[in-house]
Amino acid sequence: MGKKIIINPVTRISGFLEIEVEVENHKVVDAKSSGMMFRGFEQMLKGRPPLDAIYFTQRICGICSTAHSMCSTLALENALKITPSENDRMIRDFIHGCEFLQNHIRHFFQYTLPDFVQGPDIPPLLEESHQDFRLPPKVNQRLAKNYIDALEYGRLAHKMLAVLGGKAPHNHGIFVGGVTVNMDTSKWIEVRSLLAKLKSFVETIMVESVYQISKYYPDYFHNGRGYGNLMSYGCYDTYKEPEITYLQPKLQINNQINMFGSENITESIRYAWYQGNDETMVPRDEITKDDRMKEGAYSWIKAPRYTGSPMEVGPLARMWLSGLYREGLSTMNRTIARVLEAGKIIRILEGLLERIQLIPSNQRVYEIPKYTDRVGFIDTTRGALAHWIAIEDQRIFHYEIITPSSWNLSPMDSKGEKGVVEQALIGTELEDVNSPVEIGRIVRSFDPCVSCATHVIHSGIKSNKVRVV
Repeated sequence: MGKKIIINPVTRISGFLEIEVEVENHKVVDAKSSGMMFRGFEQMLKGRPPLDAIYFTQRICGICSTAHSMCSTLALENALKITPSENDRMIRDFIHGCEFLQNHIRHFFQYTLPDFVQGPDIPPLLEESHQDFRLPPKVNQRLAKNYIDALEYGRLAHKMLAVLGGKAPHNHGIFVGGVTVNMDTSKWIEVRSLLAKLKSFVETIMVESVYQISKYYPDYFHNGRGYGNLMSYGCYDTYKEPEITYLQPKLQINNQINMFGSENITESIRYAWYQGNDETMVPRDEITKDDRMKEGAYSWIKAPRYTGSPMEVGPLARMWLSGLYREGLSTMNRTIARVLEAGKIIRILEGLLERIQLIPSNQRVYEIPKYTDRVGFIDTTRGALAHWIAIEDQRIFHYEIITPSSWNLSPMDSKGEKGVVEQALIGTELEDVNSPVEIGRIVRSFDPCVSCATHVIHSGIKSNKVRVV
């Protein structure tokens, strides 16, 4: 007889994600990924002045707020036909890179390590929810210390962002036309010093830690693979110099590499709690209305597709498509790719810093067009992010956002094809169905942007307690 397992919420920060799986003979045979929080940012933006979108959309997330400031700015610059100076672009790309570093450091040490490293058994921490800890005592002790040390380095990355962005999170430095903060000698020296500290930590402690974990958990090179469809909107792709270039817009479907085309994006709401056509091109003609009673629906997350295919986005997709890491597409490969990408971003930031000139920003007053519609595409910490904006009478008439977590955490589409995380879970062997640690490890390898603690609920059985760190 099959067994249903529900984990809600499954992530340690950033929203409410529920994972439901059906298990037969210790194997996951079906999975559902459900975003359980409705926020309606797209509805809130309608009727507001267009430039409000830069600061407003940052409030979508405190961990990746810079990503939304970058993407909304790109959409507005396309709408207003503005081209920032190369120096301003380098400064805001540097700001964006700071967010990459704080996110990757925090995700690996604070959100991934607790699945593999046994913490201290002291109040107020609760008893462990599983016993699959394999690290030798000395290695475990060293990595547990790295968990604590990483808090300081994540803070340093945000400090570096605040030097150029005014504050972090929710920076004020990225804006239409470039940046609002000029680079001067004191700022240059400070961010150079902070970057050197982060480089030392990432290239030694962080890289060593991920390979230590992979050594003792080799089975995680064989689960969580999913479809193998990968996509990136491009990352640090506007420069000619290879030292500050990462990846052009690109994707892989059925092992074939192709260039990205925005006209191929569709979005299904068949199994999402919204009214409207089951599947349509993006952007939609109108804002979708919520419908919590919709039959068959099980998520607030829509189901974006590229030529009808579910696409994985994020560090593993970028590292694979760039050719920098092609060891596999599993749970552990996803985690290793994120750590190695942090090193790649540091080298790009070093190159940008050497090229940034100490000259005033190119800011001025901009005229909002009466009617226009445009889009901004960017790859950020968790993957491919896009903002669509339509302006009428100099106000936002329509705004649509597809986040990286929409790509990775989507429900089924109108064809019945599973989302990326759902497919990655199907086929997983569970050692102990009463403590399915494998599910959390696979889902968290995608860095899902939905929050907060972790507990496991079994149908008809008392809820388990878990350690919250």
